[in-house]
Amino acid sequence: MQIKHMLSTRSRLFKAGILLLSLAIWDALFTDFGLRNNHITEANPLMRSVYETSISGFFLIKISLPFLLLFVLTKIEPKRYLRFLLRFALALYSFVLCQHLLWLSFVQLD
Repeated sequence: MQIKHMLSTRSRLFKAGILLLSLAIWDALFTDFGLRNNHITEANPLMRSVYETSISGFFLIKISLPFLLLFVLTKIEPKRYLRFLLRFALALYSFVLCQHLLWLSFVQLD
């Protein structure tokens, strides 16, 4: 399914938001695994600080922001800029997930 077509109606926009939530959850899990095992470093200084302060806070932020977006999407009419921003976020999270999968392919599990 093409992302452009997926984002054309409110329900499709909501489904794209669910996909974004799924990508955010996987990103949080992979990031936590990589950080705990010293395979990666958190590139975002703000999230690095949150992670160092509270791992549960890290997960809360990573997962609550897409939930907040889903809530907003149920309250407002789909606008062109929202579709653009959601497409951008999906592309960004997809790129980050590909990076996670790349470094996971180099990790030797003991």
